[in-house]
Amino acid sequence: MRAMRRRIGAWALTVLGVLVALVGLAVMVVLGPDGRVTTGPHAIDTDTAAVVTAPGAVRFVGVQVDLLVEVPIDKPVFVGVGNTVDVQDYLQDTARVEITSYAAPWTIQTRDVEGEPNLPSAPTALDWWVVSQAGLGGADISLTLPDEPVSVAVVAVGSTNLSGLEVTMAYGIRGGFGRGAGIALLGIGLAWFGVLLRRRHLWREPDHDEDAEFVEEVEVFVYVDEHGVEHEIDPAELEGFEIVDEEEILEGAEAEADDGADEAADVAVDEPVDEPAPGGGASAELPRPVYVWIDDDGVEHEVGEDELHEFEIAPDDEPEDGPR
Repeated sequence: MRAMRRRIGAWALTVLGVLVALVGLAVMVVLGPDGRVTTGPHAIDTDTAAVVTAPGAVRFVGVQVDLLVEVPIDKPVFVGVGNTVDVQDYLQDTARVEITSYAAPWTIQTRDVEGEPNLPSAPTALDWWVVSQAGLGGADISLTLPDEPVSVAVVAVGSTNLSGLEVTMAYGIRGGFGRGAGIALLGIGLAWFGVLLRRRHLWREPDHDEDAEFVEEVEVFVYVDEHGVEHEIDPAELEGFEIVDEEEILEGAEAEADDGADEAADVAVDEPVDEPAPGGGASAELPRPVYVWIDDDGVEHEVGEDELHEFEIAPDDEPEDGPR
């Protein structure tokens, strides 16, 4: 079961690595070495003096944007990016085309807003633009979109209009190509690691065969007769026998062996130890003196050492008529 889970995990890791690598490669292909996607030129059909993005149409933050606007016959044109509130307040009374939604690379929805044909003032005279540029026949800007809501405005300068307007845009993430390459390498590494796991190069194989059959342990009861012979007993016949665990029997045998050793040691200690004979050599027992007295009939009687004070001790060479 564990081996199956490992194989499934290895396959999942391999698939994940392949998907991550594909995402990284797609980022590299789309952005290119310069990390940008370029789209256009795209024509916007209008004869008004302004084209502006509606509030919320520009939703990207931190994206590098390059915008080029072009008009024919070298008409003066202005392009700028400003806070949405300022741009809407500036063009609120002017007839214009509003871009209500935008999706990359270039999918837009527009609506026509009626108003005055002319601008309230020259756009180049305003100082609240985040970035802006004016030119004849075309103008371009480049910026990283801030985290505040902004709108893009393209307006005609003077008494002209924006007929024939074309827009080219490039956007991307700074260092996007390198980030895509990093993502691709990460995915390749994950996929390769999954392949290694599937080949079990990194897993320690179990010491036993997981598919091997396990033998069920069966408890067996035996009794030992007076001759030391073991006899197997059916569990139904256990009544009348005292059940003793095998470990208890072994512990009892070890205890008896220890008691026997202790008894042997006691016996060895209690045995008298012969003291060495004077002058070295083998030990010898000293003879105990025996005292006797001889009665008038010549019969010898042994006398204890505690009774010697009643007799006179005579040397062995004197007549045998007293104790000796």
